[in-house]
Formats: sequence, C-alpha cells, structure tokens
Amino acid sequence: MDEGSGPAVVLLHGAPFTSLGFVRLIRSLRERCRVIAPDLLGFGQSAAAEAFDGSLGAHAQSVAEFMDALGLARTVLFGCDASASIGLATAAKMPSRIAGLVVADTIQIPLVGRAWPIRMLLSYVMNSRVVRFFNRRFNILPWAVATLDPFRRPFSRNERRAFVRQFDSHAKRDRVLELFVAMGRDVPFMQHTASQARARLGDKPTLLVYGQFDPMRLLGAVSYFRKWFRSSSVAIIPREKHFPYLAEGEAVGAAMKRWMSDHGLDRELLEQPSERSIAT
Repeated sequence: MDEGSGPAVVLLHGAPFTSLGFVRLIRSLRERCRVIAPDLLGFGQSAAAEAFDGSLGAHAQSVAEFMDALGLARTVLFGCDASASIGLATAAKMPSRIAGLVVADTIQIPLVGRAWPIRMLLSYVMNSRVVRFFNRRFNILPWAVATLDPFRRPFSRNERRAFVRQFDSHAKRDRVLELFVAMGRDVPFMQHTASQARARLGDKPTLLVYGQFDPMRLLGAVSYFRKWFRSSSVAIIPREKHFPYLAEGEAVGAAMKRWMSDHGLDRELLEQPSERSIAT
C-alpha cells in the first residue's frame, strides 16, 4: 500500500499478519505522510521466488532492494514484532538514508537474558507438529490476531475476513511459523543485527511503541532498547497488549506524528522528496 503525501514512512509488518494489519495506522498517518506498507515476500500479495529462502537476512535484503526501487532517500522506518530485526538490519545497511526509526512491540535482540523463554517458544513450540498442523488446518494464528488483539475495538467482519484470507494456502501459513522460528534460531543474524544497530543507528531519533500490557514490555524491552538508542522516546498505548496499532492505530499514529514534529522529521523529509514509483 502506498497512500498519502509528505514525509515517507515505511511500515514493515510482523507475523502473523500482512500490511492490512496497519489499516488504522495508515488512515491516521496518510493525512500528513506518504505511508508505504509492503507485504514481506511470501506474505499477502507479495509472491516469493523459489530461490527465496525465507531467512531473516533474505527478508532484510529484499526490503533494502524495495527501498532502492522506490528511490527513498530519507525515510522513517517502522519495524514491529518479527519485522523489527529485519527493519533494523535493513537500516544498518543504509544509515544515511534513515531519518528515524520506530520500534514497536518487539522483544530484545538477540533473545537472551529475560528474553530466553521467548526464544524457546519461537524455536521449538512454533516449530512443533501440533502448532503447524492446527495453523495449516484452521489458520489459527492470523484468526487469533485479527479477532482477539483488537478486542476493545474489533475489526469489522469484512476487515477481519480480508485479514484472515491473506493466508489462503499452506505455504503462506507456514511462512508465519518460519519467520517465528528464524527469530529464535538464527542467532548469528540476531547478534550481528544488534551489533550493527547499536554502532550505526544509536544516534537516530527513535520512537519505542508498546502496549501497556504487552508481555515484551513487561520483559524489559523498553529499557533494553533505550540503551541502544540515545535519542529515543517512548509511547505506551494505554490498556493495549501486543500489536497496539491493530486496535489503536489512531493513537499510535498520533504518537508518531508528535514524535516526528518534535524531532523536525516532518520538515526534514519534506525538503527531500522521494521518487513516487508505485501507484496506490
């Protein structure tokens, strides 16, 4: 999706959803920003070539190539959940082209210390035959996210149906689990991403967005990332859990617009317009 005009903001979705999960956030941001939300390869409307191995490194490379193809010179890059490591790896490859970062509802990288139980969950439980069977048979992970996460402000029936139908094959449902498992098992990628992000992105204006009751926040992710990013701000979305932008996209969008204005990113990015090469 490519909507609005103004400063360029690229939204990278996590799992188990696609760019459609940002529908409320896009509606909020497009009034003042050009909002670009791709589907990661193998998700939604983005087909993956047979040679694409689905690794975190391959996803990061594809995002970098996507940004090159659009001619994005200065961008706010938004990574959440499973896409945060992908986004940070991408940004570390091209720090001069990143004006600011938004890190939302993700666990600390790499998954050590208090994040160790999450690593075990991703590496083994998500890779189990039971989880794979139920997700293939019932599309249970996308259904749960679309139905339970925005519980206080539910999606409409049509929105929920469109969200779930993005995973209409076993291959697409398996992609969700593959991304989770890669987060838990690809330790070298996670370690390298952490090292490069701290070294090359530490001075970037960064907004950390978490729901008030997000388990990742309760495991210390906010304080962890604040040590990485010396110019970081925090937006805690009241009464929300994981994926706060599903139910409260407007609140997340408002926090992002305030943060961009506070750091002058809206003015800076408007002075350096990007080539618009994709139609809405």
